[in-house]
Amino acid sequence: MPFDSDLQEAVLKHSDIVEVIKSFVPVTKKGKNYFAVCPFHDDTNPSLSISPEKQIFRCFVCGASGNAVSFVMKYKGLPYFEALKTVAEISGFDDPRLHNTTVKVVKKDETAEPMLRCLKDLTLFYQYALTTGEGKEGLDYFISRNLDDSLREKFLLGYAYKDGKATCEYLQKKGHSIKTIEDIGVGKMTNGGITDKNAGRAIFPICNMNGEVVGYSARRIGNGNEAKYVNSPETYLFHKSKILYNYHNAKDKARNKKHIYVLEGFMDVFALAKVGIDNAVALMGTALTADHIQMLRNLNCEIRMCLDGDHAGQHAMMEACKLFAKAGMTCRIVYNNNSSKDPDEILNTEGKDALISYLNNLQNYPEFALNYYQNSNPLTTTEQKRALISEFVPILIGMNSQLEVDTYLRKLAAITSYDVESIRAVVNNVKNKKTDIVKAIASFHPERKVLRKLALAEREMLFQMLNHKKAVDFYEDKLGGFYDEVYRRVATYIVEYTKTHDDIDASQIISEIESSDLDNKEELIKELTALIYEKKSHPKCDDSLLTDLYDSISKEKNRIFEKDTLEQSLKGKSDIEKARIIKEFNERKFKA
Repeated sequence: MPFDSDLQEAVLKHSDIVEVIKSFVPVTKKGKNYFAVCPFHDDTNPSLSISPEKQIFRCFVCGASGNAVSFVMKYKGLPYFEALKTVAEISGFDDPRLHNTTVKVVKKDETAEPMLRCLKDLTLFYQYALTTGEGKEGLDYFISRNLDDSLREKFLLGYAYKDGKATCEYLQKKGHSIKTIEDIGVGKMTNGGITDKNAGRAIFPICNMNGEVVGYSARRIGNGNEAKYVNSPETYLFHKSKILYNYHNAKDKARNKKHIYVLEGFMDVFALAKVGIDNAVALMGTALTADHIQMLRNLNCEIRMCLDGDHAGQHAMMEACKLFAKAGMTCRIVYNNNSSKDPDEILNTEGKDALISYLNNLQNYPEFALNYYQNSNPLTTTEQKRALISEFVPILIGMNSQLEVDTYLRKLAAITSYDVESIRAVVNNVKNKKTDIVKAIASFHPERKVLRKLALAEREMLFQMLNHKKAVDFYEDKLGGFYDEVYRRVATYIVEYTKTHDDIDASQIISEIESSDLDNKEELIKELTALIYEKKSHPKCDDSLLTDLYDSISKEKNRIFEKDTLEQSLKGKSDIEKARIIKEFNERKFKA
């Protein structure tokens, strides 16, 4: 056994597993044992049991188990001896043997070791190159980005000589094989031998969670036709889906500060570091993965998402927040106020105080989600609206403030155009355990209750189009489109079908929709099928009916347009101006 068994026994004897685990995750006493939300799987209900009597823990869902040292090893990703020392520190126990740094505790990975050594030597060589005459080109670039000596040293920044062959020759002289140089994703074979893919570029090393360099992002200096960034390919060591940039530096600080910022790229990490915020990581050009979630879960802190303000960035934050919510993790969003500036731009154009203020302007997930759907990504289909209601039911149930619940209900109603009380009824039914969420949403059809003149007229016209080619021709000549997106798309399929067929075959139209790549084709088919089986008595399809439907649709469209125009004209106006605009609007309507 490579460890002193007496030392292990002494540490465990002086430690309390409850206190050890409590220093990483909240625990609650139930009877003789304690329970916690398991940090080793997507746990929402406390399933990790801790026995103070037996000094062990066990998760009844994922099976994770062990003693205090086992927990620290799993939670912090530490080798045994380091975890043992951590348990001793938490327990206030000291022993000279704990300071023996010569204890060998980790079995070497024979594949990884030569690659890690090569990467370490190459990183030092890149750093050295930055201090040479040719490297001044790279140094000037970093200075232009306000990256001073301390930041360049902290993040191991460097420069790759333009002579890529010379760089690889240096590595060979250091004892690294051509195979290893290729395996780390840097070496590229040419007719003249092996050369460095990163040649002539500014170098940003990428580390794993232990601070070991596993790859690079190499940026073009100046203008040119070549790619701005050359990133390491997937290798034995480098997997973007398992790496968060700066995680090794940020993890302990995040645990201490109880929050971590998740950013778009490494330049944003540098910006935060410049203003003294070191608890920040960045995604490596990929969406948030299960591995990223687990890495962040292990920090036992609040996640603060801060991605780009464009549509893609906002969408990525929305998807990430859903994953955090599903994993039972606390997440807040840095509110960008519709600005396209990233943290690096804010710091450079507005200064330190502006960046700190920006980072502290936080929204909780429900607030962000509702604003997102209201402003950035309006919902257009019934299925989307029902999905949003389904997502928010558990959130609303978990709220303690009735005022807060009412606020969100009103926002949901505005976004979905559903009646507030209809949504409240679903929440109450689930809350009072009259039904589960799945059944509640399945029977939730408030759109049927809020069908106004426009929807009724469009639905009648669509029914007539399914049954009479005359109605199809009238639609194409006079209307050209419905207000309701689902009706509009179904109508388009009917119009296209009748161009090549004399009779209208609804079954064939359904096949056309089914074979398409539409996101909401299931909803279209549901609506079309409902119309086919419509049992109510419909008026005869003649010119009078079609004209009446046309008039109703046109009138309601105009009314909606006027309402939207009024709402836009009221934005940013004082109360007096609003009163004047509304008065003029009503007078115009009365005269009309």
